[in-house]
Parts: sequence; structure tokens; C-alpha cells
Amino acid sequence: MSNTPRSSFRAAVIMFLYGGIVVGLSSLAFVIAPEGANASTALIMGGASAFLMVVMGVLALLLPRNRKAGMVGIHLGLLLPLLFAVAFFMRISANYQSAGVHSYFYSAYEQAVNEGEVADTFEARNAFLDGGRNAVGGEEIPEYSKAYLGQILTLLFGVSLGAFALLLGARPTVQAAEATHDQQPAKEADGSIDPFG
Repeated sequence: MSNTPRSSFRAAVIMFLYGGIVVGLSSLAFVIAPEGANASTALIMGGASAFLMVVMGVLALLLPRNRKAGMVGIHLGLLLPLLFAVAFFMRISANYQSAGVHSYFYSAYEQAVNEGEVADTFEARNAFLDGGRNAVGGEEIPEYSKAYLGQILTLLFGVSLGAFALLLGARPTVQAAEATHDQQPAKEADGSIDPFG
């Protein structure tokens, strides 16, 4: 007996759980984002990713009744976490690097203030940070640390790889229907079909 209904249900559950975790972590990023951060981006991207996984899960549930739709759900549902993992990984390094730049220059400014070298004013801080732009190729010094985003992306990367591995192991094995001798009309010795065979 085929295990298709059970395995397609298991794959769909994994997709739903993965989508829920993505939404949860994206919501966490939105909540803990510092002032000035474009936190809504994480929420929108996380919601869109989770929505795609839910759609794939629903299609996967259709596998026992609609093989084409089910196979689309199973295969795209397997591929998406891997693609998401690659996208998350590519952003991790940039966010940690930005956090490092922010931490270095703001710590240097605080040290300069404590040593009395720079006044603790908004204008003095901006002038100090503008002076450090040459050290980072003329780019703006980040106004807030993106370490929180790097940490969330690291978690999303790990969860995505885990979801891919689980889905790879849970994917249904759909066997093509093979015609048997009993299902085929019997043939006479001369090659004609026996309608009572």
C-alpha cells in the first residue's frame, strides 16, 4: 500500500511549521529593531516567505487526489527553504559587518568624549562620525547596530536548512501506476481481443 497520503501530510505539516517559525522570527526582528531601523522590511519578507510555504503545504495535501498539484507543492516546498537559506546566508555577513562598523566608531566617539577630546553634542558626534567615513570608503557610518538582524538571519538560515533536510526525508514516493496483466484485456491466439477475457 502506498504511503503517499501520510507522507504528503507529514511534508505539509513541516512546511506549515517552517512558515510559522519564519513569521515568528521575523516578528521578533520587528519588535527588537532599534529606533531608526526599517523594521517593517523583515516583517514583510518573512510574511511573504511564510505565505509561499503555506501555499506549498496546501498543494502538498492535494497529492492523493491531484498528483500534478501535489507534486508542484512537494517539489517547490522542498526547494524554497533551500533558496531562503541561501538568501539569508548572503545577508548575514553584511549585517554583522555593519554592526561592527557601528560599534567601532560609536565606541571611539564615546571614548573621545570621556577623555574630553570631543564635546558630547549632536553636532560634535556627527562631525566625528563624518571624519571616520574615509576609513570605510566614504560610506555613511550606520546610525544603529544591525547585530540583531544578523542574529535573526543566522537563526533563519539554520531553520531553513533544517526544514530542507526534514522535507527531503519526508517527501512522498509517488509510484506511477503500472498496468498489470489482470487490468489489460485478454487476447486470443490470433491477436484479437477477447471481450470476456
